[in-house]
Amino acid sequence: MTFQIKDFASITASEVNHARAVTRKITDFQPGSVTRTLMEAPAVEIEELYLQMFLGLRDAIPVATFLSFGFDKLPAAVAAGYVSVSAQSPLAQDLLIPAGTEFLASDGRTYLSRVDVTWAAGTSIVRIPVVHTAAGLDGNIAAGAITSSPFFGPEYTVGNQAIESGRDVESDAEREARFAEFVQAISRGTVVACRYEASQSVVFDENGDRAEYVTRIGVDEQPGHVRIYLYSNIGSPSLALLTDGQERIDGRRDPVTGVASPGYRAAGIRMDVLGMAERAIDLGIRVEMQSGYVLDASVEQDLGDIFAARISAVLPGETLYLGSLIEALLAVPGVQSIVPDSTENIVCEINEALVPGTLSVRSL
Repeated sequence: MTFQIKDFASITASEVNHARAVTRKITDFQPGSVTRTLMEAPAVEIEELYLQMFLGLRDAIPVATFLSFGFDKLPAAVAAGYVSVSAQSPLAQDLLIPAGTEFLASDGRTYLSRVDVTWAAGTSIVRIPVVHTAAGLDGNIAAGAITSSPFFGPEYTVGNQAIESGRDVESDAEREARFAEFVQAISRGTVVACRYEASQSVVFDENGDRAEYVTRIGVDEQPGHVRIYLYSNIGSPSLALLTDGQERIDGRRDPVTGVASPGYRAAGIRMDVLGMAERAIDLGIRVEMQSGYVLDASVEQDLGDIFAARISAVLPGETLYLGSLIEALLAVPGVQSIVPDSTENIVCEINEALVPGTLSVRSL
């Protein structure tokens, strides 16, 4: 039964009802009477006791269920993604783009390149990994919103895919859901337990912050062999993240202390932690606008944002039905109807991560 707090009025009413039920000698229970006053005095203290009990339970539940298991809230994560820079003609020689190069969004937000990138001679486009300057949801940005860089002149074109990996500090509801998965994983050796442990794989940077973590996971279970596919906040997972995931499954030994940590896989079962393959989804649509509306760049941007969000939300093993995608695109103000060039649903295999490709928009 759910714990309920009783207030002063409810406690007093209960006392009066009890007195009336057990005796007929007392008849005056009106406010201000001696009997009423004698009942109201302890009711005040009992109400305070209820409140103190509630506050104590509220403080004790996180300690008992989360803190005792080391389940602190996850910190805010930095938004990370990729920026592409293209030139009008292929480069004549290699160009080094140093780590920390600034890229600016149209609204003034700043993103920095994560590593040194060499733009190879003979190519006209380069893809650069970038991160937002601050952790949190504010770093998430729509496709095409990063438009310039002080490092590149006006003869270069700067663009970006949608960046959606930034997040705020974990909420209470998110921590409760993660704790429920942890409880299911306590019994090691099951696929559920191995899946949970692999999803906790992480790579820390030199400051001790979470530089890379798992955002999508797929499991392919076959007799005697299980493949676990990971995808990270920066895209295709790094070797360091896959290594951490494999060691979590197989077990590891601390190189300094020599202490061994048990793994999660069952004896005799082979488990491989692999990276997901990215698959870009392109789509062409013909759009008819309502009377008084024009198919301009703003409408195309809104359509592209919805398209990118729906593609990125498809989990491994799921199917994005074309009808639901078109229905979502029809939510853009002014759009009357949409006719897609394709008639096939979008299926995400268990070992791949769908990423938004090109949305070609034409007038109907």
